[in-house]
Amino acid sequence: MMLGLVAALGAGCKKEEAPAPPGPPVPPPPTKAEGSKPMRILSLTPNVTEILFAMGLGDKVVGRSSFCLYPPEAGKIPAVGDTLHLNLEKIIALAPTIAFVVTRRDDIPKRLQGVGIRTVAIQSDRTEQMLKAIETIGAETGRGIDAQVLADHISVGLAKVRAQVRDLPRPRVLFAFPMTVGSPQMMVAGRGTFVDDLLDVAGGENAYPKKADWPTVGPQDVIGMAPQVVIVNAAGADAAPDRLAAVRTAWTNWKSIPAVKNDRVVILTEAYLTIPGPRVAEAARLLAEAIHPELAKSHPKAPAKAAAKSPSG
Repeated sequence: MMLGLVAALGAGCKKEEAPAPPGPPVPPPPTKAEGSKPMRILSLTPNVTEILFAMGLGDKVVGRSSFCLYPPEAGKIPAVGDTLHLNLEKIIALAPTIAFVVTRRDDIPKRLQGVGIRTVAIQSDRTEQMLKAIETIGAETGRGIDAQVLADHISVGLAKVRAQVRDLPRPRVLFAFPMTVGSPQMMVAGRGTFVDDLLDVAGGENAYPKKADWPTVGPQDVIGMAPQVVIVNAAGADAAPDRLAAVRTAWTNWKSIPAVKNDRVVILTEAYLTIPGPRVAEAARLLAEAIHPELAKSHPKAPAKAAAKSPSG
């Protein structure tokens, strides 16, 4: 959904017989975010940070949330907390001209706007909302073409995965985070979420039957859902070898669950599986291979790519 601005060329022509060579590129007109000042972006959510970098705007990001760690260059940008604990003093010192937030809390945009920062609240709970968010970011930063290219890149990638699983069975899939240490409780992806969308693209049926964000369930709930495949997203600290071993062991006790009985509990450690950003097509591919292992055999795993390279960045 977003790539490459075509710069206008300044041309001088004092003599008809000897036109002057093109001059340096003329910068694009100021955007809403810039006004008369250079654009300085505050990104308060990981998916927005990834989108900005994929659009070639990484050098315009002056502040980020504590959770914005990809791409690696993002970690060098000053962190200002997160939407629950913002360091307003640090934010003011960074002098951002625009802030992008993904939050359902009205007080966050109001706090930022209260100190003179243009704040754009976007949604990304569903795939279509994510694509719309890319379009909005493109419009706000003057990178509409870049935004369209990125959106198209994502859409094509998702369509490719959907085509690969079109004629395959659609098993019941439970997508969960690891169980709480010392407890069998776990968070799972409910219906109507971004991950629910990805499961559909990847050729699975969400085993959780209700519309919900990330409900907490216990063993009896999971037994009742009878998932045929369980995908556990163990990222960060949960991806440590000893923790992964504990996660695997915890599931082996539930033999009455079809996924456990048939050895279809898959642990994936990629954090971007739950980040609605430029890497969603790769996330869908990984999910498809977990749900349909025959795909993995015919398509060796390749490194994830953030997005198509932007001609403007």
